[in-house]
Amino acid sequence: MGLRITYICPRVPFYTLFLVLNSTPHRTTLGLFAVVLTMSSVSDTQVGLQGLLNVTADSLADYCGLTGDQQENPVFLDRQLGLLQRNPSQSAINSEFCAKYLPALVDAYNAQDTAFSVPMRMLNVVAYLPYFARFLLITAKTSICNTQARRMAAASSAPADPTYLVEMCQFLSTLLALQGTNSVSEEDKHALLPKLREWNRKYQRQQITRCLKQLEGDPETTVVANGLKQHCEKVLNECGFDGCGKSGTSKLLQCSRCKTAVYCDRDHQKKSWPFHKATCFPAAF
Repeated sequence: MGLRITYICPRVPFYTLFLVLNSTPHRTTLGLFAVVLTMSSVSDTQVGLQGLLNVTADSLADYCGLTGDQQENPVFLDRQLGLLQRNPSQSAINSEFCAKYLPALVDAYNAQDTAFSVPMRMLNVVAYLPYFARFLLITAKTSICNTQARRMAAASSAPADPTYLVEMCQFLSTLLALQGTNSVSEEDKHALLPKLREWNRKYQRQQITRCLKQLEGDPETTVVANGLKQHCEKVLNECGFDGCGKSGTSKLLQCSRCKTAVYCDRDHQKKSWPFHKATCFPAAF
């Protein structure tokens, strides 16, 4: 049962609270409700809600626990990721997040030992970006793919929420495409495959199926995975000017700001800027 209570204050705009009543269903006569709030509590709550609704690279970092003394907030991160999916600036926000916080996010991921975590979830969100592909190529000291596979293999049980399992498998599937199935040790592969087969039978989700087939070496899935890798790394190896197509990293000029775009000459770089600038941010790596 949901009860909508409206607080009216002459100095504060109309403010609505939603009170969820978790009680045994029964017939209730609603009379007069008095909601007593101080001006400061209303103001603080408004600011908090506005901050939650305003998804930025910095707010995502806050809820991932990457800034100052801020602790992880899985609930607020979940809300912001939901809002981000419907945000037309999603790619720009994720790109800025990667440019500023990707090294710290990977450090936070490595510091934990569970298959599903806040850092893992955020890495899964940005794994399609060239920032992440570049990080794997030049910065990652260990195979994130092997780490994720090992953690999933060691998990005593699947997450209670199947959505989390799907995210875990989607992340591992992307890593398998970018870093290769050979990055997973035979021991971990042997331990993980039975679990993936069980999860696949139980939940029948395409992310689980794809992950399973990649580790099994299915030829068709391997072709698709190679295509994903080429797509993610294309902007790192091919002139970013639309229609150019020249490749070869040794002969291309790298964007000095984001380091995730290359061009065959400055003329093509200049002409591409109106399209590139939305996702171009100074990279911290």
